[in-house]
Amino acid sequence: MMDEAKMKKAAWLWLAAALGPAAENSGMVLSMFPGVEDLPRACREEDLSMIFAPAQLEILRATRPEDYIARLDDCRRHGVDVLTWEDENYPALLRAVPTPPPVLYYRGDATIPNRSFLFAIVGTRRPSAYGVEATAAIAGSLARSGVVLVSGLATGLDSESHKAAVQAGTPTVACIAFGHDLCYPASNRKLKDVIERQGLVLSEYPPGTPPLKHHFLQRNRLIAGLSRGLCVAEARKRSGTMNTVSAALAAGRDVFSVPGSIFSPLCEGTNQLLRDGAIPAISGADILLWYGLTSDVHPEQPGDSAQSEIMLSPNAKRMRDALTAAAPQTLEALCTKTGLAPSLAMAALTELEIAGLSMQLAGRQFQLK
Repeated sequence: MMDEAKMKKAAWLWLAAALGPAAENSGMVLSMFPGVEDLPRACREEDLSMIFAPAQLEILRATRPEDYIARLDDCRRHGVDVLTWEDENYPALLRAVPTPPPVLYYRGDATIPNRSFLFAIVGTRRPSAYGVEATAAIAGSLARSGVVLVSGLATGLDSESHKAAVQAGTPTVACIAFGHDLCYPASNRKLKDVIERQGLVLSEYPPGTPPLKHHFLQRNRLIAGLSRGLCVAEARKRSGTMNTVSAALAAGRDVFSVPGSIFSPLCEGTNQLLRDGAIPAISGADILLWYGLTSDVHPEQPGDSAQSEIMLSPNAKRMRDALTAAAPQTLEALCTKTGLAPSLAMAALTELEIAGLSMQLAGRQFQLK
């Protein structure tokens, strides 16, 4: 006999597949069917054309919840857990967005959203040095004060936000636009692994789903919906970042913006937001003050914390012991000292860089910070 809890999760996957990501009617459907048990009978016996679109009804009637048992099994093989609308750990703030997902696929600690203060920092994928520095300063200040940062694991300022949280030893939440068995960009694979151990990675797409362009726009509402507010560090006037701002406004979230140069195209979006009434964010303290939070910035370097030590893999610890702050060393020299193959050595160095313990210099040389 099929396990009842597994069967219920399969039914939620069935509903999610029929609705599709970011379905405009998902909020109405979930309010009318907060538990999925009655939906199979309703599909057979009732006229649901005022609730579901024709294509959605076609999927519901052509498939059965049992058909999604295989997807659950596939999730288990990939180490992916499933959070449904009726689960107590479903993020409370996300329930309030106009198009909430019935199902979230995750790796990490699903209890984080409902027991923490979540705040999003987003920005351009090709930032200036100013954007990187501003993001690191604001994100670092918030993370060291216990704020859980939310972003999209993209290159550029999303990654800088996550890295600031990792370096502070504070959980961070990454919303991805693809299946958990993949990573885009591939260069963020190590960062994704670290966040899975130290925080939470969420997706509304099952394993095997590729990173298609429209998935990122759909994903943006999750970043906004999970967070009490959102800060844009640097962005062009027309960009995916501004799409996330629209999602935040639709969800009634606070929008902050970092002022930038009036001559930089990368600051056109942020300066426009300020002109339209966004809250200026000059520092993390501005955001903490807005929410009445206490700043608790620790004077020691993030890499000195016990949590950073615990989070390092054995190879990263071996590499850290081989590095020095005084003299940069080549990859080849470090491979010889640690006995690690080049691919494993690079992975260890990347992990140390994410943790804020090392840096790469010109000529592919490395040293401790």
